[in-house]
Amino acid sequence: MGVMQTLVSFSELTESSQLNYIKAGRCRIAFLHKEPLIFVLTCHINEHPICLNQQLTYAYHQIISTLTLSRIKHKFSVQPNFDLRRWLSNAEKKLLHNIIDMYERDLGMVMTCAKCLILPPNIRLQIGQVVAQTIRGQKVKFF
Repeated sequence: MGVMQTLVSFSELTESSQLNYIKAGRCRIAFLHKEPLIFVLTCHINEHPICLNQQLTYAYHQIISTLTLSRIKHKFSVQPNFDLRRWLSNAEKKLLHNIIDMYERDLGMVMTCAKCLILPPNIRLQIGQVVAQTIRGQKVKFF
């Protein structure tokens, strides 16, 4: 724990919100500073720093959407050493783990793109008909 606190303190010296990245043999340690939070990710595969940043950013967005940024900032202004894990339920912690795990298995997460769903032809046809009926008679604008 002391080593991690030292690494976090060292990464804070740069005073930037960019990803700080340490490569130590096979181990990669990435930091993401989003006031008042600091995210740390360690991995043992040769991932690009941008991919590590994406993973940390996904976790950050999940946390602020669950707990709200204003609530987090207020709590850390009152109690700077607050352990945020106390506010997260087991389901929310599991969701964060699943987001990181999904990142390793789903190329859509890596490429930040939409995932295509495979639909049977009859369902695709029904969806197409509903869309066609909805826009029929309306002026359709294409940008």
